[in-house]
Amino acid sequence: GKPLPVCSDCHSAHTIQRADESGFKLEIMTRCGRCHEDVAKTYFDTYHGKVSQLGYTKTAKCYDCHGAHDILPVSDPASHLSRQNVVATCQKCHPGATRRFAGYLTHATHHDPEKYPFLFWTFWGMTTLLLTTFVFGGVHTLLWLPRAMQMRRELRAAKDQPSPTGDLP
Repeated sequence: GKPLPVCSDCHSAHTIQRADESGFKLEIMTRCGRCHEDVAKTYFDTYHGKVSQLGYTKTAKCYDCHGAHDILPVSDPASHLSRQNVVATCQKCHPGATRRFAGYLTHATHHDPEKYPFLFWTFWGMTTLLLTTFVFGGVHTLLWLPRAMQMRRELRAAKDQPSPTGDLP
């Protein structure tokens, strides 16, 4: 397995920030991501990760779910994310959280077709549908443009022609 972290992996040896300061809260995901690169990428794809990147500090960070000085494998009954504790962990931020809510795959990604095939194919299916719609819409618009221009010229020409019945309305 991976070596266990030491204090300086998360805390600088010279400028120790308090965990409740916004600088620490915004930097911690990057620090965790140094060792947990694949999981950090999926975090930044989520709502929590996106708003954190925008500078919002009051959203879940790695330690809110996984713990800080007491990080344990999910298989350990004392882990914040063990089957017996995961709902209580979610309820810290989401008071109405249920077991079903806690079952959400936080780090699922559409980039991994082997681990999450449904998510992968759904993402690519919807992306293909969207792009196809835009391409056909764009081609249709470009093909319609000459006809619309011709109709406009014909309407202008008809306006400029004197009426065969005189100036009667």
